[in-house]
Amino acid sequence: MATKYILAHDFGTSGDKASLFTTEGKFIATKTTGYPSHTLNNGGVEQDPDDWWYAFCTSNKELTKDINVEDILCVGFDGTFPNCLCVDKDGNKLNNAYIWQDVRAVEECAELEGIIPAELLKCNRSGKIGANETLPKIYWIKKNEPEVFAKTAKIFPAVQDYIIYKLTGIAATEYSAAGNTTMMNVDRTDWSDELMSYVGVTRDMMPEIHKRTDIIGEVPEKYAAECGLAAGTKLVIGAGDTQCSMIGAGFIKPGDAYMNGGTSAGILALSKEGKMLGGLTASSGTSFSWLKNQICKYEQELEKTTGRNVYDIINEEIASAPVGSNGVMFHPYLAGERAPRNNGKAQGSFVGISLTTKREDILRSVIEGIGFNIGVIMDSVRAGGLDLKSIVIVGGLGKGEITRQIFADIMNVEIKVPKYAEEAATIGGAILGGIAMGLYKDEESALEKYLEIVAVTKPIPENVEKYAKLKTIFEKIYEGLYPVYPDIYDAKKWLTNAD
Repeated sequence: MATKYILAHDFGTSGDKASLFTTEGKFIATKTTGYPSHTLNNGGVEQDPDDWWYAFCTSNKELTKDINVEDILCVGFDGTFPNCLCVDKDGNKLNNAYIWQDVRAVEECAELEGIIPAELLKCNRSGKIGANETLPKIYWIKKNEPEVFAKTAKIFPAVQDYIIYKLTGIAATEYSAAGNTTMMNVDRTDWSDELMSYVGVTRDMMPEIHKRTDIIGEVPEKYAAECGLAAGTKLVIGAGDTQCSMIGAGFIKPGDAYMNGGTSAGILALSKEGKMLGGLTASSGTSFSWLKNQICKYEQELEKTTGRNVYDIINEEIASAPVGSNGVMFHPYLAGERAPRNNGKAQGSFVGISLTTKREDILRSVIEGIGFNIGVIMDSVRAGGLDLKSIVIVGGLGKGEITRQIFADIMNVEIKVPKYAEEAATIGGAILGGIAMGLYKDEESALEKYLEIVAVTKPIPENVEKYAKLKTIFEKIYEGLYPVYPDIYDAKKWLTNAD
């Protein structure tokens, strides 16, 4: 009997990672097709949905070169959210998608909080409106691009919503993406007509909400050749990228927790009572890539001349600096901040630089700053009653031994690395696809086929003690700069004539 496969697509912030697995959980291959983000001076961060579609088609064709596409039973999805993509009645895009990192709607958040009853805002766990969420983005469009709003027939909060819509003509989203729009009712079971009315959105403008194991449709003959899949291949809506990463990391029941080491790094946990604890940052992984792209030009040249991975070179330099980076501290607020601050106007900073500061101190301080910030989230998890001693990490920040050691020391926690740490999201998507197709009973039993721990990083007591003292300074810096952040935010706008 021919081997059967599940294909999973993880539409992340920087690209589409597609992974192919057998139905028995054997990893075959991964293909990542990148797409750009367009960062604006007004806090906007946009992506072209045509780039998502191109990545989807390209990844499929690369992955399936050596197999019969008829043997792929289904495609599972996950993607970033909360976004805001508007399409007209004919399905044509009206704007670039305002992705989850987009915080141009800071003022709109304050305006909406002033007119929407607090009871309605309980649909958001924080009770506040974040500039990254879909509701204020729509309101910004209505105020600043009324011609787009007037033509909008559908609004999509997640990347895969658009891919599925293009393939099937069905407007659908999943509960996790819908739940982070600040547009649902208080019990998060349906759209809130009353809440949406404050920005002029009606129910028919929003996609239908589905469970993550729902089969939404199938690949039509019309797009089969273009997207590299067989007509009739089932399409499983899946979940948000965070939710699929949680599944792939083994986070499935009360008491479980994991560390996301991706663009939006952080800690998520379920209390023993089933309450969600922790949160995700705005630009942790992005801060490391910013360091590589903007500061580490020398290391990029070394990569070209030596063939070594640039992050391996950077990690060696980070390891050469002492704990505490000789007093340099970095705050990773390059795109405002979600957890642990909920501050769209927060700004990134280096503090403590002097004439004795070395290059490696700067590099290490970035990773330590990411760790301190996530450490604040870890403190909130422990305060919520879950005293974590060990945690699984997934995503790019978990690849480097030195980065794992820094995180373990700052948070005083043992960090476990799965064999396919960077495929956690696609593993989650594959598991949901398999459940949808009736191949697996549930997430827990399916996970036994996919999850294998291959490395463990333990905290070093001496370093834990040093970082505990430095954490207080990290917090004082944030508190000291807090009153200045709005001034810097506004200055950037008038300096660049941004709207």
